Amino acid sequence: MKNSSKILQFYFTTVLFVFISIYTAYAQSFSASASATSVGASEQLQVTFTFTGEDINGIRNFKAPDFRDFMVVSGPNQSTNMTIINGAVSASRSFSFIIQPRQQGKFNIGSASLEYKGKTYHTNQIKIDVSKGGSSRNQAKGGQQKNESGVSSKEIGENLFIRASADRQKVLKGEQINVTYKLYTRLQMSAPQISKLPSYPGFWAEETEAPTTINFTVESLNGKQYNVAVLKKVALFPTETGELSVTPFALKIPVYLQKKRRSNNPFDDFFNDPFFSKPEVVQYNAVSNTIKVNVSSLPNNNVPSSFTGAVGDFNMKVELDKTKVKTNEPITLKLRISGTGNIKLLTLPEFEIPAGFEKYDPKTNDEVNHTAKISGSKSAEYLLIPRFPGRKEIPPVKFTFYNPAKRQYQTITSNSFVVDVEQGQGGVAQGGGMSKEDINLLNEDILYIKTSGNDIAKKDQYLFGNFWFWLLAVLPLAGTTALLVFKRREEKLSADMQSLMYQRAQKMARKKLKSAKKFLDIKDEARFYNALSGALFGYLENKLGITKAEFTLEGAIDELKKRNVPEELVNELSKIAMRCEFVRFAPKTDSPNPMQDIYEESVKVIIDIEKSLA
Repeated sequence: MKNSSKILQFYFTTVLFVFISIYTAYAQSFSASASATSVGASEQLQVTFTFTGEDINGIRNFKAPDFRDFMVVSGPNQSTNMTIINGAVSASRSFSFIIQPRQQGKFNIGSASLEYKGKTYHTNQIKIDVSKGGSSRNQAKGGQQKNESGVSSKEIGENLFIRASADRQKVLKGEQINVTYKLYTRLQMSAPQISKLPSYPGFWAEETEAPTTINFTVESLNGKQYNVAVLKKVALFPTETGELSVTPFALKIPVYLQKKRRSNNPFDDFFNDPFFSKPEVVQYNAVSNTIKVNVSSLPNNNVPSSFTGAVGDFNMKVELDKTKVKTNEPITLKLRISGTGNIKLLTLPEFEIPAGFEKYDPKTNDEVNHTAKISGSKSAEYLLIPRFPGRKEIPPVKFTFYNPAKRQYQTITSNSFVVDVEQGQGGVAQGGGMSKEDINLLNEDILYIKTSGNDIAKKDQYLFGNFWFWLLAVLPLAGTTALLVFKRREEKLSADMQSLMYQRAQKMARKKLKSAKKFLDIKDEARFYNALSGALFGYLENKLGITKAEFTLEGAIDELKKRNVPEELVNELSKIAMRCEFVRFAPKTDSPNPMQDIYEESVKVIIDIEKSLA
């Protein structure tokens, strides 16, 4: 009996141990869920990734899936929940995102992952069906769901919305489109906060007449009076063909709502007066419509060979500072393209130089007027140096552009320039690129070797008493000493590589933000934030090798993540870039010097990115 009792006890203990082991192994779970799996192209949905376990403090390195087919409106937003039932502790942590589809179709949201006690957990994938219209079930639910004031989201949306409009829907590649974002409201609201800026894939964008504050005017739309404010104006130049989309502009707007009367008591009219009742504040997410633009290719018949993609209406001016010079004296050729069109995307025309001339890289300058019709100029100064004498001719410069108003290619041709080059004191320089004329001229300048030595005389002076002897003897020793000092300094700097990287990165960051610093010093807030944004984007373009025509903030962020830049640093960059746009909408900050703060933050972000990508 004793033996059977021990065997039974051992069996029970083993089963209990196995059960506890299995429970411990599977007590943790990581799952994904969505507020809806069928939505409309203009609707938002919430995706939540939830980890459940006994101790959620061990969670590390949460990584969200790639929302490539969706626009992230907000997130990740974290929340924690803990329950104790019969002494058993259960906790969960959720990471939620508000997203909106970029287009129609059926898409998969991939798995999220995190680490917990040395083990990696993955969520399930979610399938989302995006249709042209909204999901009837979600619309009905959204329309019926009401807040404490008794007002549904659908009712708010009918009285508060963002409308995006374009002055044309069909254009040619490179032709300007003007897009305007307006806020329409019939409700009392507070200062809105931007939750998502629009992006322009396939376009080069230029801000036009950006308002520094929100100013409301009254407009009538569909028989109703609205208070209307212009949020943003942008000029777009298509760089691709086909159907292109401009993603929505999203704002988070605090709306003040009075409670609706819930009874037939006549005294309620008195107590429902705003003076006696405190309004409810509702956070409403207003999202603009998506704009579709059909972009056609430029005509491919009789395209001049000098065409490089310029679209608009332009003029060209070419000047030479002098036409009579001596060999080795520089001359300057100035080339300036001005007019209306895609100024920043212009490629300046190439021109030929005569044999015997050297051409150096030009100094370029862009001037853009951000009016309703983008205009300005792009200029360059070329340094030319003639090396051989003679009469030289610089051929005419040709610049071709497509004029959308006239629906034809136009070519501007400058005059040719004749340069008379006289022999200078430096003689004829050695080098290639000589014409037959230049070779004939060499015969007049080459002298024969002198064979007579009657003027050679012996000097009675010892070598050790010669100044040049001692100078040549000391120079190698001094050079070696300097080399050793320099090498030791380099070794010392190499030993502290982090300090060296920081110094170089700081110098580069200050240089990039030089224009923003100028406006910071004179307290020009609007131009400061524009310059700061341009400097950050310009830095990312150069650092990541992204062309201006293809640059978007979202694309740059994706590229930084691919290069393993820390997520905290990427988020900080995104926050600064968006704050440059938020400044027009957000209320005044309590910081005594917000411009100085964001300037220093931008310097630090560039430095940290430099160190991370080194």
